[in-house]
Amino acid sequence: MPTNEIYSRPHTGRHSRSGSTSSSRRPSLTRSRSSQRLIRTISVDRNDEVALDFSDGELDLEKVNESLNKLNVDSETSGTTSSGTGSTLPCLSGLKVAISSTNSKNNSKSEYIEIPYVKATLDNTLPTEYLKKDILNVAHILRIRKWHSKNSMGSRLDPDELILTKISGAMTNSIFKVEYPNLPPLLLRVYGNNNDTIIDREYELQILARLSIRSIGPSLYGCFENGRFEQYLENSTTLGRDDIRDWKTSQRIARRMKELHSGVPVLRSEIESGATCWNKIFTWLKVLEDTGKTWIQNDQNIKDAFRCDNWEHFKKLVYLYHDWLYKQERSKPTLVFCHNDAQYGNLLFTAPVVDIVDQTNHIDSSATSVTSTNSNASLFPTSSGVSIEKIINPTRQEQSQDSKLVVIDFEYAGPNPAAYDLANHLSEWMHDYSGAHPYKCNPDAFPNKEQTLNFLYSYVSHLQGGDKENRKVTIDKEVRYFYNSIVRWRATVQLFWSIWGVLQSGTLEPEPEQSLQKSSGPNGEIYIIKTEGTETEKQSIVTDDNTHDDTIDESDDDGVNVDTFDYIKYSSDKISVFWSDLIGLSIINKSDTLITKFDALDVSMI
Repeated sequence: MPTNEIYSRPHTGRHSRSGSTSSSRRPSLTRSRSSQRLIRTISVDRNDEVALDFSDGELDLEKVNESLNKLNVDSETSGTTSSGTGSTLPCLSGLKVAISSTNSKNNSKSEYIEIPYVKATLDNTLPTEYLKKDILNVAHILRIRKWHSKNSMGSRLDPDELILTKISGAMTNSIFKVEYPNLPPLLLRVYGNNNDTIIDREYELQILARLSIRSIGPSLYGCFENGRFEQYLENSTTLGRDDIRDWKTSQRIARRMKELHSGVPVLRSEIESGATCWNKIFTWLKVLEDTGKTWIQNDQNIKDAFRCDNWEHFKKLVYLYHDWLYKQERSKPTLVFCHNDAQYGNLLFTAPVVDIVDQTNHIDSSATSVTSTNSNASLFPTSSGVSIEKIINPTRQEQSQDSKLVVIDFEYAGPNPAAYDLANHLSEWMHDYSGAHPYKCNPDAFPNKEQTLNFLYSYVSHLQGGDKENRKVTIDKEVRYFYNSIVRWRATVQLFWSIWGVLQSGTLEPEPEQSLQKSSGPNGEIYIIKTEGTETEKQSIVTDDNTHDDTIDESDDDGVNVDTFDYIKYSSDKISVFWSDLIGLSIINKSDTLITKFDALDVSMI
């Protein structure tokens, strides 16, 4: 991806796997002391980076950089400019990027970022009055530009002027847009209570550091104990479920994913550890056996969530599929840096895309295929009439629009086979998170063969050099490889998110009822909190002095709600597709599962 871009979390109002719950609270401020701004240094050892191609042989980053630079077009023509991944480190707002010599006697170098940090927590279940004060104080302590009051122990900004908008659709964190008159808005991310088993926050910060050094990570302003502040990207438009199905937009997503896979090297230590997706799956299985021991011993839970008769049988079939998959692929699949959650809620346009009209053959970009009298169908069905040349040789003007498409939220990012990341994106076509039943997975919506090939030809051909004749042969070969590999890895995607759903549901260990508990503010304030009533009761916020019905503004946009989303039904739907794929691939028998309707995806190879 071009180096002059910052990938930030905007106000999407769409599904993103982020969120937490709230409860009725009675706080009283009892004590206060000052917190200090600290600096967290996260280093990136460039000597440990390995850039690998995901098909055959190693990837030459210099050639990738040259390819990226070739995409530069005159700004008067396109309105945008894409820069290559040069060696000059960018100046990032809120981050100090530096190079230090690890040994003065050699040329070995390491890079690091320094992240402002404060040892404080934000309790987003507090009454808005207290939460706003805490937010302003944390922003002040972190010295966020324009939000920091110089020569003052605390923020001088008026909490009553602060506008706090909770962004709907979050399913792992609570996300807010923070606004104040005449100040740049901020994006506030408060981590969920049960995320430690799902997301390694230390590793996530290391990922953000590596991305930030290349200007393809979020613009990070500072962190606190249970969250962080990021740049809020205004005037952006989040993609919807229908947008990703657009013929040209799908091509654009594929090219951007190729740039991510090619432009961020993986570490030798990550290669030795293996695919992130399976590492997490095996870790989560152990969490279910340890933390959720009581839950998995109830066979009905396994039947409801995993559509299998019992836990031991479920685990046996998971390992059976894993062994089959690794025999079909390589013993150690080649890994690239992957986003791993490229669903439409994490994709956005920072500016309207200019429609580049092909004067020789005007097409409807919303069509699912492109007709051409000079059809070079290759792996496409002959009847599709698709022009391969138009897919693999987009004009420079067309590619110049790619920089307007950005991917956000790298919480699940890490090294995986490229086929897994591609399969994950294509699997997201099956979901409508703003519909009446956001947990549902609709196999009929999975991209058909033509749509999949359109995506893959765009992905494979992007940044690929060589003469035209050999290039065409190589592209066909790689498209075939990725198409078949996606069919094999697709079940891993469904399994991953199915187990994720159970962990995210919070059903493993019911929270003990507590009548009193403490919550600390950023300056050491101690809130004595009394939880009243049940979740189904109308919640009221009461202080020692008066009663408040003040609430945080909610986004008006449609989207899943963390408080109402049915994680178990989501897990059940995802695992049904998993079983159908395994049955279609002849890995298991129908009798191994409890599903009665087999909405099998096409498992045919090409």
